[in-house]
Amino acid sequence: MPVNHDVEKIGAVCKNNIGLCSGWFSGLSHVEMVEQVAAYGFRAFENLGSGGWEDRAAVKAKCEELGVSVGAVKSSGTIPGDGPVNPAFHEQFVTEVRAAIVRAQELGTGTLLALSGAERDDLSKEQQAENLVVAGKLVAPYLEDAGMTLVWEPLNVKVNHGGYFLVYSKDAADIVRRTGSPAVKFLFDIYHQQISEGDVIRNIQDYQAEIGHYHFGDNPGRHEPTTGELNYKNIFKAVYETGYRGVVAAEFGKTMETENVLRIFAECEGWE
Repeated sequence: MPVNHDVEKIGAVCKNNIGLCSGWFSGLSHVEMVEQVAAYGFRAFENLGSGGWEDRAAVKAKCEELGVSVGAVKSSGTIPGDGPVNPAFHEQFVTEVRAAIVRAQELGTGTLLALSGAERDDLSKEQQAENLVVAGKLVAPYLEDAGMTLVWEPLNVKVNHGGYFLVYSKDAADIVRRTGSPAVKFLFDIYHQQISEGDVIRNIQDYQAEIGHYHFGDNPGRHEPTTGELNYKNIFKAVYETGYRGVVAAEFGKTMETENVLRIFAECEGWE
């Protein structure tokens, strides 16, 4: 299907830079997807695998032309398997992050997502946390030189990712502080953190200095806002009031037509 340039600019009212999921625009090329995002009045998209797209340069050029930001791309680490909680993984971690920096530059994003790996039973929790600090320090010089940010992602273990190491905002923020680089922060996924710890707005406020990126979806179900228990009008307002101006990326399975989802975003951004 062709790009529809005659759609309503639904996203023009949004104060936060809401990142749309690229997969919501099936039938379009990556470059056309960027055009459609912009046509709807939104200023960002995210696809964690977009660092591997063959048309990265063309996507970057179109984004620069239309004022569209690219969200985070994956760099290194795993959810159920090995990761930088294991010092034996650090050499691979550095290699993969450095390669991801190059791809991210070609795509035009400054945010790399990293995963801790599964919790290990042969190391204490404190030693595993320290291993993440060490891993962050190893890649920080490359990130700083490139003007990029790596964000560690905590995930919930209650519903989705049993056995994963990094779960709580407090622990992620502590790792960020101990790393001591402006290029290493953590990703606050509102869906995951609601399940793991609740107190979403207070944690956004308390850890604003350590947060470098956002994902969102409602709970339960991980669908669009208004389908669950979270008050996204208040949450989006809280994010904006911290001074964060990066991408706030949608990461969920939608249950309705795309335009209806976009209108929900606009409604949730309608706070004064």
